[in-house]
Amino acid sequence: MSLPSLMVFIPLAILCNTVVPVPFDPVLIAFASREGPAAAAGLAIVGSACAGIAAALDLTLFRNLRRRTSDRWVRFLPLWSGRGTYVLTFTFALLPLPFSIVRMAMFRNPPRMIPYQLSVALGRLPRYLATIHLWRMIQWTTTGQFIFCTLALLMMVFHWMWRLKSSRDR
Repeated sequence: MSLPSLMVFIPLAILCNTVVPVPFDPVLIAFASREGPAAAAGLAIVGSACAGIAAALDLTLFRNLRRRTSDRWVRFLPLWSGRGTYVLTFTFALLPLPFSIVRMAMFRNPPRMIPYQLSVALGRLPRYLATIHLWRMIQWTTTGQFIFCTLALLMMVFHWMWRLKSSRDR
């Protein structure tokens, strides 16, 4: 992987793993599809490390927001505490479950930074490796890959615009 490509991949990997609603899988597939198996696995490792960095950014943001929020507004959020927090975080990072549940629990009861980062990064790594492996098994043409990634990104943009419009209507 070239240095300019890596300089584009890392900020995208961090951004896509934060609370910003941009999916990372199309980014990972777009970059990994141009690489050999070893370099693609390296991208998965870099992507999971970036997920850990993004988890730290989210946690810092939520800690700051939590200090400014009344307890009555967060009572309905999930309450995770102790070591179970990190097990659940790892599980949600590994499986295709909505990670926003983890973020809501993190907002209500912020965990310790390093164990939280590790549980996110270690949960994302096998998922990213599986994504790359399964993508390679499909044997897409280059045009098919481009069309699929473009459609996935367009669906995400339309979904975001629809949510933004519906939130304004309230």
